Amino acid sequence: MELEIIKHKPDYSDERGYIHNTFKGEDAKQVTVLFRKAGTISGNHYHKGEDPSKNPEKFLIIKGKMKFRAESLEGELLREEIVDDLTEIRIPPFVKHTFEALEDTWFIEYRKTPFDKNNPDTYRD
Repeated sequence: MELEIIKHKPDYSDERGYIHNTFKGEDAKQVTVLFRKAGTISGNHYHKGEDPSKNPEKFLIIKGKMKFRAESLEGELLREEIVDDLTEIRIPPFVKHTFEALEDTWFIEYRKTPFDKNNPDTYRD
């Protein structure tokens, strides 16, 4: 499995705005909506994939702009990219990842399992 960053176009748009259907055909148990204020940092961790929702971890940026950084556990830079509206990110296990909100940003996380705060499959160095 590899790290993926996919820039989407809306499925449909008109004068009212747009519609985009994401994670089509995948069996979701939870979709988490996240809001991050400009200037904040999230992540700076990795997952082992013990939770199926983290193998891979899946996000879709709804509105805003973030700097996404991915590193190997040895500290090798794998990817650093500015991501914005309708960008999907799929992060495999054992990839350390960080999001820096460059603007106020809304995004969603697709989960195959409900979040369990007592067993989050989240690890820091």
